[in-house]
Amino acid sequence: MTWNGLCNSIAVQTGNLYTRQALNNYIEIKAAYAAYQTKPGRSAASKPLSGAQQRIVELERKVLELEAVRNALLEKFARWAVNAATRNLDEDFLNQPLRQISRADNH
Repeated sequence: MTWNGLCNSIAVQTGNLYTRQALNNYIEIKAAYAAYQTKPGRSAASKPLSGAQQRIVELERKVLELEAVRNALLEKFARWAVNAATRNLDEDFLNQPLRQISRADNH
């Protein structure tokens, strides 16, 4: 699978055109693509896998994908923490609950 192939597949399924750069901005897509590229058991000379072996390969790929997403989110959190600290926003301020939005119709 290539980025162009992925872009084309998405275009066929959704009717929307995306560039590699646009797709690469989505953590989940980037992680899934990276996991697919490094997925265990990917060799041209490999023999067909049993159902259990295929499931193991899929689960190993999913682990790689989730680890990549986790690492990206941890990096984002660290960046946010530094940015918050430079603006003198402490942990108590950042942990405040979100304000409730009243969705009642008050016409």
